[in-house]
Amino acid sequence: MIRALAICFLVFALAGCKKSVTGLAQSREQAAIDDRRIQEYIDANNLVATKVMRGNADTTGIWFVRTSPGTTNALITSSSLLTLGYAGRLLGNNTAFVQTGDFHPAFRLGEMIKGWQYYFLNKNGGIRKGEKIRLIIASRYAYGPYEQPVYNLPADAILDFDIELFEVTN
Repeated sequence: MIRALAICFLVFALAGCKKSVTGLAQSREQAAIDDRRIQEYIDANNLVATKVMRGNADTTGIWFVRTSPGTTNALITSSSLLTLGYAGRLLGNNTAFVQTGDFHPAFRLGEMIKGWQYYFLNKNGGIRKGEKIRLIIASRYAYGPYEQPVYNLPADAILDFDIELFEVTN
């Protein structure tokens, strides 16, 4: 009985390993697709975009363009409360799936999608209060392989945001 249970456990454990390797291969394939589409978009639209760096890692799938300079340096940590205005689109689509307009919500940095977190904490950019940026984010740093029905976003959506930082509270 114990031997049969051990064999069943081993079979299930190995089956789980196969799925995770397949999932990793699919993630890498999607990352390559996203990165190629983003680079083609940047090139086709003559954007002067900079890669976001995370520590010493090259995150490749996150790019930013400063569209308007800010006024005051902002110290931002993962627990900072950021008051923002923003509009989000699918890459290559001019219709916003979300837009704040005159309403400026505040979010803790740790509650935002990874692409925003990595940008606001990146070592090669930083942001000033009042600054406006454009942030292009590969799907792996947004919602990944998951559809977002609330925003009508498909799985593996590459996102393109215009963001303005109004206030930082620590």
